[in-house]
Amino acid sequence: MVARLESKALFQGIDKPVSDLALGTAFYRSGEKEKWLGILDDFLERGGTVMDTASAYGDSEAVIGEWLEARRARDQMIIITKCASGEDSILPGENFEEVVTRESEQSLESLRTDYIDVYMLHRDNPAVPVGRILDRLNQELDWGRVHALGASNWTYSGIDEANAYAQKHSLGGFGVVSNNLSLGDAAGPFYRGLVSTDTSGERWHQQTGIPLVPWSSQAAGFFTGRYTPAMRDQRDSIEDPFTRRMVEIYCTDENFERLRRAQTLGKKKGSYSAVQIALGWLLHKSFAVVPIVGPHTREKLASCVDAVSLELTDAELGWLNLEE
Repeated sequence: MVARLESKALFQGIDKPVSDLALGTAFYRSGEKEKWLGILDDFLERGGTVMDTASAYGDSEAVIGEWLEARRARDQMIIITKCASGEDSILPGENFEEVVTRESEQSLESLRTDYIDVYMLHRDNPAVPVGRILDRLNQELDWGRVHALGASNWTYSGIDEANAYAQKHSLGGFGVVSNNLSLGDAAGPFYRGLVSTDTSGERWHQQTGIPLVPWSSQAAGFFTGRYTPAMRDQRDSIEDPFTRRMVEIYCTDENFERLRRAQTLGKKKGSYSAVQIALGWLLHKSFAVVPIVGPHTREKLASCVDAVSLELTDAELGWLNLEE
């Protein structure tokens, strides 16, 4: 029997059910289109409804758009896409309004749709007033081209400021957040402008009820075990920039202990991988969370879906995170 995702009503302003997991597509390229179309088919078959993309993600929107049209699946899917990742990967100030116009129109064309379910700003720029940001984004809401707004890689103080402005002026505010969160504790921002959800951020989600859609929910592959303590001594000789950054950000003594514990608990639970245990840990949070997973094969997608049914006790959750 094929394991399936459950769905629930979760995103304010969206009348479609939200699946337990969101499908990450940042690496989708047209040259491997058939591979990605197959994964999209499997995701739909398993009950998946949420897909995460961005105008800056290469061919991702175009691949998704072709699939949506071919499968006639638009009404079933919740599309999260992002805009305004400008120079140095921050929200542009000088021509923000024009950037939103250009990128929203491009996204609609690429996705072959007339609306975006959740439109997110990719990264914040504190130099741009929140009023200016929300005034422009609410035009998209008024036109019906966007159904809900979100913030990706924004500080919680920045989101509070924006939502206070929205409430004061009877505008739509940010109802979904996409920051990093995983069992692997990042030693710093993986790239400039990225934001992780810390303990105070978790409390913010509990208090506001605003859901988190975390990227790198499995610590960018750290829990596969492909990274070792010995790689820290070899860091300067590692040629691949991504691998070198993984060593710098995730290869700490604490994370290797989390990895060891996830491997141990996975065996105890019945042949679960450390990656599945790490995903299960995140799914047990006490606030609304829809982790973004980025499987490159159908088998890895099935593994992610299987992790949804994992049952972990409070003691196990704390032990995994080195709290005892």
